[in-house]
Amino acid sequence: MQAVVSPVSLEESPQLFATLCAAHASGYDAGVSESQMTQLEAAVRREIAKVRTPGDAALRDFYRSHELTDPAATLSRYVSFGLVAGDPPKFEFTMSPEDLPPDVLALEGFTPLLTAYYAAAGVETLYERVKPIYEARARNARSTLSDLTLMETGYMRQILQPSPTHTFTVYVEPLVGARSNFRIYGGRYALVLDPSSASASDDMRHSMLHYLLDRLALAYHPPVAGRKELLDVASRAPRLPVEFREDIEALTDESLVRAVELRIQHLPAAKAEEELGAAEADGFVLVRAIYKALEVYEQGEEKLGDFYPHMIAKLDLAAEAKRAASIRFAPLETAQAAQAPAASAETAPAPQPTELDQWIEEGEQDLAAKDMRAARTVFQRVLEKYPGVPRAQFGLAVAVIVDGEVERGKGLLQQVVSELTGHGSLPGAGLGDSGTAPARASDPDPKTLAWAHVWLGRIHGEQGHTDLAAIEYRAALAVAGAPQPARAAAERGLASSGSKGQSP
Repeated sequence: MQAVVSPVSLEESPQLFATLCAAHASGYDAGVSESQMTQLEAAVRREIAKVRTPGDAALRDFYRSHELTDPAATLSRYVSFGLVAGDPPKFEFTMSPEDLPPDVLALEGFTPLLTAYYAAAGVETLYERVKPIYEARARNARSTLSDLTLMETGYMRQILQPSPTHTFTVYVEPLVGARSNFRIYGGRYALVLDPSSASASDDMRHSMLHYLLDRLALAYHPPVAGRKELLDVASRAPRLPVEFREDIEALTDESLVRAVELRIQHLPAAKAEEELGAAEADGFVLVRAIYKALEVYEQGEEKLGDFYPHMIAKLDLAAEAKRAASIRFAPLETAQAAQAPAASAETAPAPQPTELDQWIEEGEQDLAAKDMRAARTVFQRVLEKYPGVPRAQFGLAVAVIVDGEVERGKGLLQQVVSELTGHGSLPGAGLGDSGTAPARASDPDPKTLAWAHVWLGRIHGEQGHTDLAAIEYRAALAVAGAPQPARAAAERGLASSGSKGQSP
């Protein structure tokens, strides 16, 4: 009799290890001191640094030519590659070329370099040396994952069924350090982490809840009445990520996950109230309503999957918007200060923001505050002095769309796409490395490009052109280096339009 295989699992991956070894050898985390790494990460990096191979120069050149401004985004590309690569030493992809995630397509040409590095650097031998440590950490993490699975499925009154298309896998890989990577490839949920990191258990709990709950949030939507009022209030929260400011489904999904997360922890009343207040202060204004509704669920015997449609339909978004208007949102600076590394005598001073930087930041803050008149004024001023800056065009597009000038906004978004994909000249050439916008059409700005496609998809969808909307959402998913929030918005757009998209 064939054993039943759980859709939830924890694994080690020699191909992911090899990929990240090559990334470290190429220069990833070159500016990070060993004091900021786990002991295993630092030890492996020292071993990697000892090795010299004939292909080192080509590997470093490849890394530099594919490096993104954000180190986490650069690491994400290599994590994606390792997740779809086959067994060493050939690393042949486990899916057809047309199904490969865009992040992997962006690393075209890396496979032969990795294959050569794997052989020349003796990565197989290094992996065998560290494998006992990996296995020990995997045992501990597997126990944690098992406990979380029982807790979360027990709360939902759900029995996990084997599924080849809907799975959740935790990959043990200390070389990612503190940067856990949560990826969603359609129905395949993957979390890559170092089990010894302080956030490992929290990351597993939160990611697994998304695996269990996302389908509910996609299938059942909150009422239409009150949506705009609620989003207007929530978007005033400085810490609320951009993907939740205009997407009620995304905000509801994340609020559901956070509410269930609090319920299953059985926190004391005072601690639960503290956590609810913190979630609301960050802009997740539906967490409290869902948290309270789950009290009714817990008193019954229904599965959460049966209870949720009725619960979400009863949400009074207008009442929640009125209540949320009195919330004192947390300032962005507090979060930034908590994440900033301690200053040292060797730390280089931060570059002073340029006029362009300051103006665009001002405009984006006005957008976040829903002050569309001020945002329009700022972005128009930017474009008068610095014509063709994509972020300014995008900001102006959002402002005019919200004000009802949809066709004008659509035209601006199409300009952004044209310029950032190199199909149009960018008059702003020569602006310099301000960090705000690319100086040439060939310079990458994946965040702006991906969100431009998402907004175009939303416009086409609202105008009834679901086929055009699907094209835009797929284009957003195909942007190399697109941020995960933009990808998630594109995935939701494809799902709501009834199209089947290829997840990154």
